[in-house]
Order: sequence, then C-alpha cells, then structure tokens
Amino acid sequence: MCEQIEVVYENGVLRPLEALSGQFQEHQHLTVTVEDADESTRWLADADPAVSLEAVRRALGKAPGTIAQRIHAEREER
Repeated sequence: MCEQIEVVYENGVLRPLEALSGQFQEHQHLTVTVEDADESTRWLADADPAVSLEAVRRALGKAPGTIAQRIHAEREER
C-alpha cells in the first residue's frame, strides 16, 4: 500500500494535515519518506530562461540514436 499525505512538522512531531484513510491501524508501523514540498521545483532554479523549448528540441534532434540508447550506453561505460 502506498499513500501520499501532506504533513506539518510541529514540536518535533510530523502531524497530518488531513485525516488518514481507514487503512491504518493504531500503533501500526509505517515507513515515511520526507520531501520538502518545494523540492519538486528546485531543480529548475538554475535553468537558463533564455533557452527555448524549440532550441532544446533541435539539440536533441541532432543526437545520434534515442535518449534511451544514450542512457544505456552511458551506464555501460560505468
């Protein structure tokens, strides 16, 4: 089972912002992955806004093979 919920950190405790589904039992052990809510957009912070989507498409279009083939080849080199 996997469920994504938002929580707030208060007084040393992670508190859900909404009621949890009925799937959980009292004292049930769970694994929690903590991710900053703003983290999903931070990777874009250093992007150059002057580079257009069309310029990226042109550059990728000149690359030999597919992106999947390039990733596979790069992994093989490691």
